[in-house]
Amino acid sequence: MSSKAYKLSYIAKYIGASLDGDDIEISSMKSLASASDKDISFFYSNKFKEDLSKTNAGAVITDTANSKYFKGNKLIIDNVHLAYAKATDLFAESTFLSEKKGLSKEAFINKEAVISDDVYVGPGCVIEKNVEIGKGSILLPNVTVLSNVSIGENCIIHSGTVIGSDGLGFAKDENDKWKKINHLGKVVINNDVEIGSNCTIDRGTLDDTIIGENVKLDDQVHIAHNCKIGKSTIMGANATIGGSTIIGKNCMIGGLCGVADNLVITDGVTVSPVSFIFKSINKAGKYSGSAPLMPRGEWLKASATYKKLSKKD
Repeated sequence: MSSKAYKLSYIAKYIGASLDGDDIEISSMKSLASASDKDISFFYSNKFKEDLSKTNAGAVITDTANSKYFKGNKLIIDNVHLAYAKATDLFAESTFLSEKKGLSKEAFINKEAVISDDVYVGPGCVIEKNVEIGKGSILLPNVTVLSNVSIGENCIIHSGTVIGSDGLGFAKDENDKWKKINHLGKVVINNDVEIGSNCTIDRGTLDDTIIGENVKLDDQVHIAHNCKIGKSTIMGANATIGGSTIIGKNCMIGGLCGVADNLVITDGVTVSPVSFIFKSINKAGKYSGSAPLMPRGEWLKASATYKKLSKKD
């Protein structure tokens, strides 16, 4: 945490909020439950209304609609979550990421890899041939980037992630043996992408696997071969995207979601955690759904019945 302290008026100006209350000094940022009178916190969801009623925070960032639930000092703004993100800048003197500079001597970097200025490659990383890494990107320890991968500028890739491995591509022959399909495509990761720990992104079979600008992946996300993930889409932990599926821009895929292969999901789709998507989605909106495991024929009948029941409401 920062050793600095800020007047509420300064914080309000920094995040673009309006101050309602006294211009006290704030030295830290904490959750509603743990905040003291020297701390600032934030409130944006009714799930935390009980914490708000009990908090000792010196000030709370909230919106106009919820400001009535807190009688203390407030910074009022429409987009509370974004304001919270901005405020954390003030209370982080230096993050562990900002301190990462240079190429570790304990990394293996192929001489044919092209690495731009201000890139950090941590210990234990493997960078194979025909890899390009753009300016300002950070690869934390033990990231593996296999051949024919392009990583854009200002990307962050967390430890244990593997980019460019072969996907599940096999064809069965007349003797019921699986014949491997060689993966001839690449992985293209655009600028400002952040990839969590232990993710796997497979190269394309013929076409490339493409991760759009500003995409954010939580830990242990799997992106199969030939997928295309649109700009500013975000995915929770353990989401799995089947091969050749296209996901549009500004989508939110919850944790533990499974998306079948060869689907198209349009822009602006939000999928609740632990949902399973078996067909394309062509209309923006919020979607939820899963089902217990059962023989496929029974599951198809049950799904049809469920859909009929929902249409009666």
